Amino acid sequence: MKMKGRITSLQRMSIHDGPGIRTVVFLKGCNMRCKWCHNPETWSFKPQIQYIQEKCIHCGTCIAACPQKAITPLADQIQIDYSLCATCGTCAASCCTQALSVVGEVVDIETLWKRIEKDLPFFQTSGGGITISGGEPLLQKEFVKEFLQYCKEHHIHTAIETNLSVDWEIIEELIPWVDLWMCDFKLLDSEKHKHWTGIDNQATIQNICRLGEKKIPTLVRTPIIPGVNDSEEEIENICRTLKPYADTLSYELLGFHTLGFPKYDSLGMVNELKDAEQLSTEKLKTLKNILSKHQL
Repeated sequence: MKMKGRITSLQRMSIHDGPGIRTVVFLKGCNMRCKWCHNPETWSFKPQIQYIQEKCIHCGTCIAACPQKAITPLADQIQIDYSLCATCGTCAASCCTQALSVVGEVVDIETLWKRIEKDLPFFQTSGGGITISGGEPLLQKEFVKEFLQYCKEHHIHTAIETNLSVDWEIIEELIPWVDLWMCDFKLLDSEKHKHWTGIDNQATIQNICRLGEKKIPTLVRTPIIPGVNDSEEEIENICRTLKPYADTLSYELLGFHTLGFPKYDSLGMVNELKDAEQLSTEKLKTLKNILSKHQL
């Protein structure tokens, strides 16, 4: 119970991250840099200062409080010089509207459990449970393993959202404690995958196939990004790769959205896809028909 991990937040009442009503634990730190990511606050292992302009009342308290002099006033907002910021959190502590906050904290399992246990009745009545997400949760294997074991001791359904780009031995060690694996199959071509995410996909594909061979319940998903992987050929090729494991693996397509894009500005990060086109309903429907053809 003394094991500690880095998290960003909890999301309660989720119905899109596994069966039933779930609480999602977002861990901090990721080995990918997907250009369409809607959770960029989970990339770094380190805490970050987030500024939400819409909450700011321009009182200037944070400017006076910052010991690094990293905050300056603008016409209708403040500007943070992240090269000076020490992420001490003094500005966030002084902010009465929570326009400034520290994203990321280190918690032990007992503390995390106390935050979650109030949700147990919803799990029990809906067939839900706890989903561990990120970032990439498998980068914090020991913390994740101990927390999963604690969940199973309390008879809670567990799921994990992962890119599977780790050694198989890490996955194998966690299999007894995970009821459902959820992973993205973003692109088939390794070089294109590296361009759009920062790393190749060889480990991801190999581990998806291993889970399929061992008949481990797994949901594979492809986020459809316009201009990246929205061709019929791409989805056809992914379907052919997954087809041998259709009796165990489920496969679905996720429509691209930009709901998380404002986070980039709030964290002082660059969003390379900020001008990306939206995915049409018709296009997504056409691609989903390919899954039906392959009986996936």
